[in-house]
Amino acid sequence: MRSQVVRVLIIDDEPMVRGTFVAFMKHWGYVTREAENGQVGLELFKQEPFDIVITDLDMPVMGGLEVLAYLHEHAPDTPVVIVSGAGQLDDAVQTVKLGAWDYLTKPVGSMAILESTIQRCLEKAGLIKENKQYQKHLEEEVSKKTEALRQNNMALRAEIADRKRKEEEVLLMNRHLEEVADASGELFAYQTIPELMSGVLESLQYLLKGGARNNHETGDQVFFDNGFVVSRNQDGMDVLSGTGIFAGREGMDAFEALPGRIFEKVNAILTEGRGAGFDGRDYFVHMRTVNRAECVLYIDCLTPVSEADQRLTQIYLTNVASAYDSIMLNEEISNSQKEVIFTLGEVIETRSKESANHVRRVAEYSYLLARKYGLDEAESDLLRYASPMHDAGKIGISDSILNKPGKLTDDEFRIMQSHATIGYDILKASQRPILQAAAIVAHEHHEKWNGRGYPRGLAGEDIHVYGRIVALADVFDALGSDRCYKAAWPIEKILALIKEERGNHFDPVLVDNFFANLDEFLRIKRDIPDS
Repeated sequence: MRSQVVRVLIIDDEPMVRGTFVAFMKHWGYVTREAENGQVGLELFKQEPFDIVITDLDMPVMGGLEVLAYLHEHAPDTPVVIVSGAGQLDDAVQTVKLGAWDYLTKPVGSMAILESTIQRCLEKAGLIKENKQYQKHLEEEVSKKTEALRQNNMALRAEIADRKRKEEEVLLMNRHLEEVADASGELFAYQTIPELMSGVLESLQYLLKGGARNNHETGDQVFFDNGFVVSRNQDGMDVLSGTGIFAGREGMDAFEALPGRIFEKVNAILTEGRGAGFDGRDYFVHMRTVNRAECVLYIDCLTPVSEADQRLTQIYLTNVASAYDSIMLNEEISNSQKEVIFTLGEVIETRSKESANHVRRVAEYSYLLARKYGLDEAESDLLRYASPMHDAGKIGISDSILNKPGKLTDDEFRIMQSHATIGYDILKASQRPILQAAAIVAHEHHEKWNGRGYPRGLAGEDIHVYGRIVALADVFDALGSDRCYKAAWPIEKILALIKEERGNHFDPVLVDNFFANLDEFLRIKRDIPDS
């Protein structure tokens, strides 16, 4: 039983036909309206809502084809069933081309056929309506997330711009301090906090030597051999960088890495926010950034440092603090971009009824393949975060095709293939390195080494290495996971296929690297299972 009353418009110039249809439809629980020709029928349609229209073809004043043409243009989601006495195949074909949902010949042999036809059309119309509502909801969600990302990026860019303005003010204020300017010149070239602090320890050696020449005339004497930088985090304190006896202790917990008395002093400085300065030969410098990151720099001084050199060190560390915040902000922007890409990749895979962890495994497989292929760490990491968008174009593929449990028809498969081009078109305009790489991956991950892939039929090394890598990673993972159209393959069958497709579907070198490091790929598969 339907939860809502079905309204049917019957257009036919034969009163007996209309009467028969009305009698049966009332018995089925439908509400009906009648019209003796197309003109009257359309006037009724414009005035009242109808769920389905049943019309004859040959009628006076206005025939069924004109009714069909109007409804196809102005109400394409309203089912139209043609019931005609002509009974010609050409008529049926013509009406379907013009938008008819079904065609029955008079006399209708069984009212059960008519009822079945109406039910089928109403179910199809309902599915179309639900799909449009789903698409609208999806578009709204994507729009909201895109706008949120845009606002977040704008805020971060504004914060970075403000930070850079302050950095420029500091550099301008200190331009007459040659030693500080020289030491500060390379601060903003560092990419990570440990790299920055390692450079700071090295620069302080030369900065204090410069101060010594000006103030103490002690020549090239080294001011310290042993030094480190410790930072506070939520779990305690970590060594960011070290030199002399503290070299190689980077990343260690300060409690384990430092002598007891020095650890106690560092802990007290970070706890109280003060107490830095000289303690015998020990020189402690406390640094707090605008964003409230805190560090303690320690050096074991071989020669006392003058008050002037201490002020010089504090000025220098002011610039270090700005560089520290700048690196943290850049890492936050990069991490936000990566998180959004993973999230969108998971949304796309979830829409196609696939595991969200599929994109995470493909990311790790892609990174590992890239490293084994010889790409450097930075480029391999770039591919790791670009690969989740390999199926971005599926956002433009209808659910009926995307989630079809059976084999796709030729036309459906051609539509499915278009997701590679759709994804490329979505991503190609961005100037961000991750999204540029993602555009390549989306476009070429279905190309084959032998040139029989799509969308462009590229072959061999004409396929970008990103596309070749993700092609292997994607197939390896997809075959091992359940899909709406297949069950997961056993690992033995997957490995046999990859061997068989060496030099056909896949780059031979990548396949060799894959099997040479198979244990690592299987470990990723175990560590990131489907939920």
